[in-house]
Amino acid sequence: MLVLAIIVFVLAALLGLYLASFILTNKNTPKGVALIHGGFALLGVLLLIGYSLMYDTPVWALVFFVLATMGGVFMVYLDLTGKTIAKVLPLGHGLIAAVGLVLLILYVYQGHSS
Repeated sequence: MLVLAIIVFVLAALLGLYLASFILTNKNTPKGVALIHGGFALLGVLLLIGYSLMYDTPVWALVFFVLATMGGVFMVYLDLTGKTIAKVLPLGHGLIAAVGLVLLILYVYQGHSS
């Protein structure tokens, strides 16, 4: 389940990089891509929560992904209300999510996978 979560988070990250390129160049983000990115990220978080209900929890990875999710929801709010998204927001959001991904990969690498 954790390996699947990693795959899903990597897909979300790739789409996130694509979306960030729009924000960093002051272009409108493609809403369909943003929806798919958020869907993958949410699926990853749900997989982590599901895993946590059955096994030891990769707590810090989950904490970082929840923080990244909150940042993502905030950026969606700004985007949908027509407000400018500061360039630091997608960078911070991506960095927080990347830390969560590294922590999750390390957790699996240490032998905690199912």
